[in-house]
Amino acid sequence: MKSYFASKKATAAGTLIICVISIIFTLSSIYSIRNMEIAASRIYEHPYTVSNSSREMRSRLLDMKQFISIFLTDSFHSVEETEALLEARYALQQESLDKITEKYLGPADDTKKLQEKMDELIAEQSQLLYSVPDYSEAEINDYLNEYIYPIYDEVSETLTTIITFANQKVLALEKEMKYTSVLAISTAVLLSLFIIILSIQNSRHMERRRVHDVADREKMFDLLSNNVDDVFFIYNLKEKWMEYISPNCERILGLNEDQLQQYDAFTATLSENDQAALYQLFHSGILRSQAEISLKMEGQGIRDKWLLLKAYPILVNDQVVRYIISIGDQTDALLAQQNLRDALTLAQKANDAKKDFLSRMSHEIRTPMNAIIGMATIAAANIHDQNRVEDCLAKIGFSSKHLLSLINDVLDMSKIEEGKLTMSHEPFEFRQLIQSITSIIDSQARSRNQNFEATVVDFTEEMVVGDAMRVNQILLNLLSNAVKFTPENGKIRLEVRQIGIRNNQVRIRFTVSDTGIGMNENFLQRLYMPFEQADSMISQRFGGTGLGMSITKNLVSLLGGTIQVFSKENEGTTFIVELSFERMDAPALTSTVERLNQLNVLVVDDDQDTCIHTSLLLERMGILAKWVLKGEEAVKIIIDAHGSDNEYDVCFIDWQMPDMDGIETARRIRKYVGADTLIIIISAYDWTPIEQAAREAGVNAFISKPMFASTIYNTLMTVTRRPTYEKPEEKETVKPRELAGKRVLLVEDNELNMEIATEILKMADVKVECVNNGREAVDQVLNSEAGYYDLVLMDIQMPIMNGYEATQAIRNSNHPNAKSLPILAMTANAFVEDIALAKEAGMNAHIAKPIDVSQLYTTLTQILQETPDGDSDNGVLEN
Repeated sequence: MKSYFASKKATAAGTLIICVISIIFTLSSIYSIRNMEIAASRIYEHPYTVSNSSREMRSRLLDMKQFISIFLTDSFHSVEETEALLEARYALQQESLDKITEKYLGPADDTKKLQEKMDELIAEQSQLLYSVPDYSEAEINDYLNEYIYPIYDEVSETLTTIITFANQKVLALEKEMKYTSVLAISTAVLLSLFIIILSIQNSRHMERRRVHDVADREKMFDLLSNNVDDVFFIYNLKEKWMEYISPNCERILGLNEDQLQQYDAFTATLSENDQAALYQLFHSGILRSQAEISLKMEGQGIRDKWLLLKAYPILVNDQVVRYIISIGDQTDALLAQQNLRDALTLAQKANDAKKDFLSRMSHEIRTPMNAIIGMATIAAANIHDQNRVEDCLAKIGFSSKHLLSLINDVLDMSKIEEGKLTMSHEPFEFRQLIQSITSIIDSQARSRNQNFEATVVDFTEEMVVGDAMRVNQILLNLLSNAVKFTPENGKIRLEVRQIGIRNNQVRIRFTVSDTGIGMNENFLQRLYMPFEQADSMISQRFGGTGLGMSITKNLVSLLGGTIQVFSKENEGTTFIVELSFERMDAPALTSTVERLNQLNVLVVDDDQDTCIHTSLLLERMGILAKWVLKGEEAVKIIIDAHGSDNEYDVCFIDWQMPDMDGIETARRIRKYVGADTLIIIISAYDWTPIEQAAREAGVNAFISKPMFASTIYNTLMTVTRRPTYEKPEEKETVKPRELAGKRVLLVEDNELNMEIATEILKMADVKVECVNNGREAVDQVLNSEAGYYDLVLMDIQMPIMNGYEATQAIRNSNHPNAKSLPILAMTANAFVEDIALAKEAGMNAHIAKPIDVSQLYTTLTQILQETPDGDSDNGVLEN
């Protein structure tokens, strides 16, 4: 009985134990499973996320560190592009950093330090980015090495610390999972057969080992592919397929793993030559040593890429079983190398151009200097031969002006490169500007037996606001080049065409064309670069500094205009310049224009544009006008109209026409109609060579091309015996006698300049007193009686006290004439800024050295007339 109960108890106990063990097993299994779920979740949500985000940040950090130096020092990326690219990278980095901060289980100081270092890096790079235009390449690299790269290293070290902690946390959680798993397995062992448990345990252990190995390998490959710009392949030679393709393939090559498994998908992006070379590499036999080949990848919706493919054979038992293939993107490196080569080439070209420029400048400067020195020597040796001395002085004057033009070119170019050249905005008369230019160029062209023609088309706005001096400089540069590079008997043409009026702005097109030597395409690309000429033979044959076209292009840009050039070698060149000017109401013509509308006028010119333009101007005056293109046709029309109600009162006839010229046409008209029709010959600037013959043929007057409304009006007033139109603001020509008896204080520290200015003033009977610096000038004025000095000529750069300080001292003094005494700057400081400084100092006008005698007399007389007794308004006249 006892044994039964004992057995029963044992059975019950055994059952109870089994139940307890079963319950414990069940609870432990549930507990273990729950802990494993929690541990797995913690691994994924915390260390794994932190580790991946940290690796991504470090990869982008390394990438950003590599390209920041290239982007900041090359000329292909603007500051805005670099800033935009960096901002995108900063956003990605901040996104990863936020994940790390949220999920990181380590010390909070690690993430705080990482945030601080990233903020510091962004701040330093932003500061450097906005300072790039002020730094050289060497300074940028120094700044990177000293301030930026150390921060990169600190960020990288902080990321390494976080990754290390995350990895340790992963291992700790894995250890916890292993413990839980072992506990569950141990509990199961109590209820299962030992052998089964042992085999299961061994199987699980082997599986964990394999999974761990695979995970380690995947981590290593991921680390490799995420930190280099190379795609890696493992090709099984026996199975003939890719066992492994690194996950960065799509980022580098633009093709995913499935596409790269297909050989044709990759080769389709290569040229036929590259396809053949790649086929030859892998199909000419089994590789037994390293090989490499360069390829160009095209298309794929991205820019072309230059790739370097390397193949490494893997040998097992002396048999090649696999290839490890790497494909690296060499595009940036090759472009950087090309940029360096281009920069070196440009630097060499610039250096060569400057050397050539210095050589040409030496020649250009020494040539007039030689003439000046030589002619001065000859004049001194022939001092008693007045004709010889006058000839020498004339040549010295010409050479001096040529030398001054060279200096002005260099100074203009210097101002342009510094960005300090400013444009004026003043009213001027277009007729005077064009006539001044044509008079200069016509003389040059005739001396070289060239045919120069200037025409105005559809032009109605004679008074405009702009920079007349710079427009004059642009046109003279273009026309002088046309004269220089056009052979004898060649043709040069200037066309001025009004092409539109909008928002009170008149748009004018200037076309300068010639039949000269022209330019080739290669030189046209370099035409506007400073110091450039087509070749050394051009420089030797024609001279020049190589600055003219660069200055012209910059002046056109500063005036808000455009310039185009069309040229072929040995066929000639055409320049088209378009500029806008502010409209200005021209002075109204006198009421006598009403009597002109009774006239009937015929215009005869073989150039249709001239006929149309002249007729347009006449019709605007209310004059009935008709035009023809031939002299014979004009004679017929005049004869037919003679004696009728439509008889022509005035006939404008061009001098140079084919078949029958203007003089012969005039002679025939006079023969048939007598003196009833007034005849005006249209000629170039100087009609002296034909005047006598034309008068004998019956010509009444002459008018020069290009023709404007005011010149036509004045000519008609003259030939019809009516008063001519005069601009109310025009003054009589200044004569030196108007300065006689005036007392001038000359302030000049250079004895030679003082002597020159004194003699020039004495030539106009001016009384001159001289002092050597600004301090002496102030003392002289303050110690003088009221009205003693009529005017002060003040140099600027002087010892003790400069001209600005002296002027301010006089203006601020208690002298009776302190405000009204005219003070003129007479200095070599000839830029617009210098004129502005003279005005600020209280000067009345500015005269640039070297002194133009007539300009000096004109300015002095004008200032003295404007401020005879009263206070000056200190308005500065630019000369």
